[in-house]
Amino acid sequence: MIGESVLLSELQGIEDRPGLMGALMRFGYGSPLYRYTLIGRSPDRLLGTPPEIILGSAAAGQAILAGHLSFAGERREISDMGADPANAGEAWLCHLNGFAWLGDLRAVGSDEARRHARRLIESWIRGHGHWSALPWRPDVTAQRLINWLTHFGFFAADGEDAFRLTLYAELARQGRHLARNITKAVSSSKRITSLKGLIYCGVSLPGCDKYLNQGLRQMNIELRRQILPDGGHISRNPSVQLQLLSDLIAVTETLAAAHLEQPVWLKDAVRLMAPMLRSMRLGDGGLALFNGGAMEDADLIDQILSKSNMRVRTISSAPHSGFQRLSAGRSTVIMDAGNMPGRDANRWGHAGALSFEMSAGKERLIVNCGGGGLGGEWRQALRSTAAHSTVVIGDLNSAPVNLDGGSARKPRQVTSSRRELDGNTIIEAVSEGYEQTLGLTHRRLLMLEPDGAELQGEDQIYGKPGIAFDARFHLHPNIQATVIQDGHGVLIKPHRGKGWKFSAGAYSLCLEDSVYFDAPQRRRRCQQIVLSGLTEASGTTVKWRLARL
Repeated sequence: MIGESVLLSELQGIEDRPGLMGALMRFGYGSPLYRYTLIGRSPDRLLGTPPEIILGSAAAGQAILAGHLSFAGERREISDMGADPANAGEAWLCHLNGFAWLGDLRAVGSDEARRHARRLIESWIRGHGHWSALPWRPDVTAQRLINWLTHFGFFAADGEDAFRLTLYAELARQGRHLARNITKAVSSSKRITSLKGLIYCGVSLPGCDKYLNQGLRQMNIELRRQILPDGGHISRNPSVQLQLLSDLIAVTETLAAAHLEQPVWLKDAVRLMAPMLRSMRLGDGGLALFNGGAMEDADLIDQILSKSNMRVRTISSAPHSGFQRLSAGRSTVIMDAGNMPGRDANRWGHAGALSFEMSAGKERLIVNCGGGGLGGEWRQALRSTAAHSTVVIGDLNSAPVNLDGGSARKPRQVTSSRRELDGNTIIEAVSEGYEQTLGLTHRRLLMLEPDGAELQGEDQIYGKPGIAFDARFHLHPNIQATVIQDGHGVLIKPHRGKGWKFSAGAYSLCLEDSVYFDAPQRRRRCQQIVLSGLTEASGTTVKWRLARL
C-alpha cells in the first residue's frame, strides 16, 4: 500500500501543537460555535464519483470483515468506529480515520462488504461528528472525503435514503472545514494531499465549484514551491515522491472523468515527477531508502508509472534533488549527493550525505538502514549518519538532527559532479558537513565499470589530523558475508546470482551487526562492513572496490 512510510513520518497538524496556541485552536474548533459555522446547505446527490486509481486487496478486506485492520505494523480490532482504540499508533489512526481501507472492502465486492462499510461509516459519523484533533486534521479529513467519494457507488448504491442524506450532509460539513483549514497541513506533502481532497469535493458536490477553483489554484502554487526543476520533491524522500505522483495522477484522471479541462501545469508536474520516481528504483523494482522512505511495492510503482501516460526515462543526474545514479550491466548505484532536507520539507530527514545503495540484478547488496517508522531513540538512530553507507567522522552526524525534527543548524553544502574517463562514468561528491564541528571535508568518488562487474570507490578526508573515522557499508539482510584475507576482504554472497568481493587495500576491516527496515516497523537483522582509521595531516584517502566474482 502506498504511503505507510509517509504517514509514519507525518508532521503534527496545527491542532496538535502544544502550548497556548494549540490550546486556543483546540478550544475554538471544539466549541459549539464552530460546529454551528459548519452548518449549511447539503447536496441531495453527487455529480459523479472519482475513479479508483489503485485497487484494494480482497485479502485485507476479508480481514476487515473479520474485525481486524492491519497497517504500519499494527493489527487492531475494528468492529465499531465510535471511538478510536486506545494506545494505537498515529499512523494506524490516520489510516483508520482516512478510510483508504474502503478499497479493500470494495475488492471483496460482496453485499456483506457493502453493509459492513456502511455500518463503519455510520458509527464514525456518530462518534466523530464533532471536531477532534487527529480525525479532523486537514490531511486526514481530505483522505476521508477522497475515499467516501471514490467508493460511494460501492457502499451506498443499495443503502437507505436516510444513510445517503446523512452522508451528503457530512460531506458538505467536512468540505467546509477542509476549505478553511487547508493551509494548516504543515507538512509540505500533506498540503497537496489536502488540496486533492478539496478538488474532489469541487468535482463531486453540486454547487461547490469554488472548492475546485480554490484547490487547483493553491495546488499550482504548492507544486511550484515543492517540485524541483529535475522533478524531485523537496522532501528528498522517494516514498513521498511516489505518494504525490499518485495523488497528481488521481487528480488528472478525476478531472478527465468529469470532462473538465486538465491544467497544463498539472500535466507538466506529472511529466517531471515520473522520471525522477523511476530513477529512484533499484534492480528489484523497489525504491532506494533515503530520508525516511520505504522500499514500497514494485507492482504499485509500475502501476503509477504506467498511469503517467508517458514513456518514462531514467535520470542519471538530479542535481536539484541531490541524487546521482550509475547503471551498467545489471548493476545499479544510487547516491545521496544533496543536503539534508529542511524541516518544513521533511521533518524527519536523514543525515546521510554521500551515502549510496547498490543492487546487482534483483538483489540488493549495499543499503542504508531505512526509515523504520519508529519514534524516540530508534527514529533518531535511523536518521544518524552511522545508519547510512557513508563515512562517519568523530562519531558525529554530518548534519545535527534535532529530537523534535529538523536539523540543529542549516546543513553545510553538499555538491556533486559527473565526468567520463575512458568510457567510465565517475561521480564526485563533496560534503562540508563536518567542517564547522571538526574542520574536516569529506569527498567521495564512485566509478562503476561499463559491464557493471566492479564498483570502485575512494573516500578522501581533508583537514585536522588525528580524528577517528569509520567508513560503513551496510549489507542487505539477504547477504551472507565472510571476512577473508586476514581481515582485508569480505566475501559477499546474495541469495541469487554471483558472489562479490569487497576489499580496501591496506586497510583492515570488520563485520558488525546492523539493522534494516525495508518497510515500516519491519526490522531485520543484517551486517555492515566497517573500515576504521585516523585522519592524517596531509589528508586521508581510503580506496575500496566491490567486484563480482
